[in-house]
Amino acid sequence: KRQLPESKKNRQRRISLLLNQGEVFLLLVKFSEYYELLTRYEPIAIGLGNQALLGALYSRMGFCDCEFGHFDQGIKRLTKATELCEAAGNIEDAGYAYTWLGWNHLFAGHYDQVLAVKEELLRTMQQQFNPRWYVRGLCAASRACICLGRWDQAVEEAQKALQAAEESSDNSLVIFADWTLAMVYTWRGDLNRGVEYGELALQKAVTPSDKAWAQRGLGWALCRAGEANRGVEILADVVPIFGATHRMPGLIATMCTLGAGYWLAGEDDKARQTLEEGLEIAEQCGAVYYVGWSHRFLGEIALKVDPARAASHFEKSIAVLQKINAENDLALAYAGYGRLQKQQGQFAAAREYLTKALEIFERLGTLIEPDEVREILAELPEA
Repeated sequence: KRQLPESKKNRQRRISLLLNQGEVFLLLVKFSEYYELLTRYEPIAIGLGNQALLGALYSRMGFCDCEFGHFDQGIKRLTKATELCEAAGNIEDAGYAYTWLGWNHLFAGHYDQVLAVKEELLRTMQQQFNPRWYVRGLCAASRACICLGRWDQAVEEAQKALQAAEESSDNSLVIFADWTLAMVYTWRGDLNRGVEYGELALQKAVTPSDKAWAQRGLGWALCRAGEANRGVEILADVVPIFGATHRMPGLIATMCTLGAGYWLAGEDDKARQTLEEGLEIAEQCGAVYYVGWSHRFLGEIALKVDPARAASHFEKSIAVLQKINAENDLALAYAGYGRLQKQQGQFAAAREYLTKALEIFERLGTLIEPDEVREILAELPEA
């Protein structure tokens, strides 16, 4: 077996070949193997003194940081990657770095930063367009808008992503955009559309990543649409896939939505156990949105049997969601806390929190929840 000589040119060639394999590793869900290779070649890349190449390598390492749940490290590494790539005129890999920088900020709960990074990404796309980074970057922006409760903008970003994906004829990108739209509509409460886009994504899925993304979106849409048993079955199938491949964002999100699905299915013990496990991982990784999410649903479960524990969970959820400005979920936490106050006969406090929730839902244009909150408010005795 012949091996190329250890020249500077050949070392650069080897690293370039490794960097170009990133998409393959992503779709085959082999992140640990890829990160190991990148780590092995990092000292070589530093020794070569090639800023463009080193920036590209750090962009791939930052992508892996995201998948492992090392969001703060990913943000630092990808920020360095953007600086190196921009300085060296490596626009292609700057686009890659901005895309995954956006996703790291998303999972860390920095939604305004996600939208700011999207603008930097779009600037690079004007110079050198790449449908992969464009679609995934817009999907990150859409997800940030979901968390902020900006439904129209969330749909707009995801629709732009879907159009570009379809024009590129890249099936995995189409699925990624469909999955994002499933999430937008499900969170807003347009459940028929949420299920529709989830089904579309799953029908087209071929690779392990495609299927995992699609199942996550469809499973939660079905849970919310009144088919909790079917939704739970789909979500439960995905958890071991994310766990085995150490994809922490996927594992955290799926466990937390699965826990909520169990609650909707009336399986409180499974719901509590799953949410507590998801909460622990979310806290370890700093996935703050799902910390707030888990506490809210744990509050809903405790509402029936342990009001003191329910109050603690709702208060923690409110504090987290206020900090990251996740308005729709904050309104849901307010509503849960208001129902707890009503249950305890604290009608003035109940009215205060339920009214806060209703004001947010109406301002955002959220569906379903406003009517439910109005009904509870109507039942409260006059002060």
